[in-house]
Amino acid sequence: MEYFTNRHGLQLAYYMSIKYPEVKKIYLICPMWPSELFFLSEFIFEHLDANTFKIDITGSGNSQGEHSYAGFIRDSADIDDAVKFLTSRDYKVEGIIGQYKPAISSIIYSALYGDVKTIISISPRYNMMDLPVFLQDVNELLMENSKAIHRGLGREWICSREEMDEFRNLDMKYYCERVKGDIYIIHGDADTFCSPSDAQEYLKELKEKCKGIYTLNSDQFFIGVFDEIVEIIEKIISNN
Repeated sequence: MEYFTNRHGLQLAYYMSIKYPEVKKIYLICPMWPSELFFLSEFIFEHLDANTFKIDITGSGNSQGEHSYAGFIRDSADIDDAVKFLTSRDYKVEGIIGQYKPAISSIIYSALYGDVKTIISISPRYNMMDLPVFLQDVNELLMENSKAIHRGLGREWICSREEMDEFRNLDMKYYCERVKGDIYIIHGDADTFCSPSDAQEYLKELKEKCKGIYTLNSDQFFIGVFDEIVEIIEKIISNN
């Protein structure tokens, strides 16, 4: 694990796997956090037949900053800073792979920055007004308080009313209309966190920018289909 500095002066942790030293093409992986729940990004990092660079966005993993349930624009800036960091080291980022929240942020990155052609978005949520179960309790607490504490995985995370408002008011239609790259979506047909209807909303709004939707027989944890996801990603990158 090493660190690079983002535009806000925070140290972001990264992990680099160079399987082909003579090749300067690399794929940026933005994992879901907390990693105790989702191990897919680590599996992709280790098994994808390509050079890979995995980052912990602000406030997650071993990176500095405060954790945020929202902050999608901030996270997309972290992705852009990672792309610039790799470019400064003479690498060319060929694709960005994100799961859940980073899957959304990677699409926003494509709309705001768009320096990377291929975006592989694993289970991106579209309708933010339909709160996931773990945020519904937080939202109820925020009806009476300016801040709420969410406890899970042995940690306490503070969520503010402003943060929840940002989450609910994220306009993915706006960003879908402005994406500059090619978007590929991978999702599970039994996912209760990002339902199959989310993928169809993206297809509707992205139009020709959505180059493929891959549906797996799985819930949001993708247990038992990690290999299939890597195969899909390798198929996508081999055609680009």
